[in-house]
Amino acid sequence: MSKSYKKHKYPGVRPGRREGAFVIDYTDHNRARRQVTFKGTEAEANSFRNEILASVNQIERGFKPPPEKLQRPLNLWQLWNKFFEERQLRVRSGSMRWLSLERYRNSVEALFGFRPDLKNKRIDKLDAVDLEGFKVYRKEKGFSSEGINTNLRNLRTILKFAVDRGFLDRSPFLDVPFVSVRKKDVRYLDEEELERLNETLESLDIKDEFQRDARDLIIFYLFTGARTSEILHPSFSWDCIGKDIITFPETKSSKSRVIPIQETVRKLLNDRKGVVGGPFYTAFNQRPEDMDDCVGWLDRHCLTRDMVYNRVKSVFDRAQIKHASTHTLRKTAGAWYYMATRDIFATSRFLGHSSVKVTEQHYVGLIQGLQVENAQYFETALTGRLQYGCNFGTKQDKSGPIEKNLLTKKNPLSLDEKTGIIRSGTDETRTRALRLDRPAF
Repeated sequence: MSKSYKKHKYPGVRPGRREGAFVIDYTDHNRARRQVTFKGTEAEANSFRNEILASVNQIERGFKPPPEKLQRPLNLWQLWNKFFEERQLRVRSGSMRWLSLERYRNSVEALFGFRPDLKNKRIDKLDAVDLEGFKVYRKEKGFSSEGINTNLRNLRTILKFAVDRGFLDRSPFLDVPFVSVRKKDVRYLDEEELERLNETLESLDIKDEFQRDARDLIIFYLFTGARTSEILHPSFSWDCIGKDIITFPETKSSKSRVIPIQETVRKLLNDRKGVVGGPFYTAFNQRPEDMDDCVGWLDRHCLTRDMVYNRVKSVFDRAQIKHASTHTLRKTAGAWYYMATRDIFATSRFLGHSSVKVTEQHYVGLIQGLQVENAQYFETALTGRLQYGCNFGTKQDKSGPIEKNLLTKKNPLSLDEKTGIIRSGTDETRTRALRLDRPAF
């Protein structure tokens, strides 16, 4: 007589000897049969078995290290040293910038400043509470939400390194959410501030090298949207200046950026041809060997980040422009480029952003503010073509009520019948505010 077997609701899950316990059968990555006792409901036991099978599948495919190959858990200080040593090799090979590695160091030091005992804590004993306390600590110290989130991203990367190297099965920092950040527009100079800046630039004494550098830097920032790191990068030499284009060899994303040379910038570059090495930077290996006073030579020809900031800030102070820095000039270039082109994709390429989303996040308020004006331009152009109002009485007046409102003195818009381009009387005001090419070169 054959023995009958009881069929269970879930394959691989059967009731245990004790009430409320279930035995889970499965085959591990070594093809060995295993059993695990689970306390809970039968459905929960089946769900746990599925998790086990998924983990086995990841090990077999090489996505996770097998348990027998996991190394002895490190403490957080040992993990940082291993991470730092490997990233140093990337810096030396040129695949990573030293400044990026310094940001990781700053985040780790900030964490140890919060709790020095975390240095000796095993990474497998870390939990989300450790990082939540760090967030509160940094918040109470007055650090911005953006800065705290930068620390969190860096610490997450270090723990991910531990997972990738088999030191840890799963990063506990993945459960820690970022600090919510209220999105706001970047700071850029408006028409009134540009007017004051322009007047100040015209009043500078270009015979004074400090004031001349300040003028040239501000104009170069505004018309190229450059970062300070791009201007002062050792690779940014006269070889990067072509007939009609400027090439920034290394940007924030370690990619090159190419922009056309405008006439204002061309005059500026021609005026600085006497600077050895590059427009704003002189490579140390290019200094004259027969120069006796090398220190004095470097003071005259090599600009540092602090020197650039001091020169630009002096002009801002004279123009009574507050809460502005060198990066404000880059943001101003992007804002006015977008207002001139109304093309977010072209603006993104001009600034060298990694994606259009980055540009949209920076100028979200400006973009939304121009939507009303864009809609008015669109309606004026379209109604002009469709002869809006021809079916509402006389055909002599082809302007509809909305179009009439747009053509008033308050908002003097006109449609070029040949080109279909909307022309605005406010363009003259904006051109007057941007007359930064007027200083004599």
